[in-house]
Amino acid sequence: MMNRFKKLALMAAVTALALPSMAAAVTYTYVGSWRVDGTPYTGVNPAFTGQAAAAFIFGGSASNYAISTVDANPANIDFQSWVSVWFAGSFPDCPGFPCGRKVAQDFAVSTGGFYQSPGDTSAFVSDWAQGEQFTNYAFTVEGGVPEPASWMMLITGFGLTGAALRRRRTAVVA
Repeated sequence: MMNRFKKLALMAAVTALALPSMAAAVTYTYVGSWRVDGTPYTGVNPAFTGQAAAAFIFGGSASNYAISTVDANPANIDFQSWVSVWFAGSFPDCPGFPCGRKVAQDFAVSTGGFYQSPGDTSAFVSDWAQGEQFTNYAFTVEGGVPEPASWMMLITGFGLTGAALRRRRTAVVA
């Protein structure tokens, strides 16, 4: 019984040591910035999250972006975006014009996907958040997912360990 516990503990330790090496480092590359009020839309605007606005402006998928309200330095990413809030003057956190709000980069409040009712938010609309101080910075996200070869090595290691344990058990019985 104790011998089996030692084997399981050894396998757990090997797995714990192998998993961190599989995690690829995440890198962020600055691609550009935009002012919240820099939209080309007139009339009813889509309600963009910070990530959706970056995907619209720079291309790609929203999930491929990290957004910051600080600057273009990847070390300073705060994963937030500036948004304008429809009818912002009626909210206590917006005492006057211009007024923007910092929210999570994937946050949006909308009416059917549009910026058209009080309380709706958008990171790309010409409304209350006007001026240079309401600039969002976009970074592409690369890495973070283990490569298939890393997974294959881990699975092969488990298979070989299991085969060795099975062979040893069979040899003891015979």
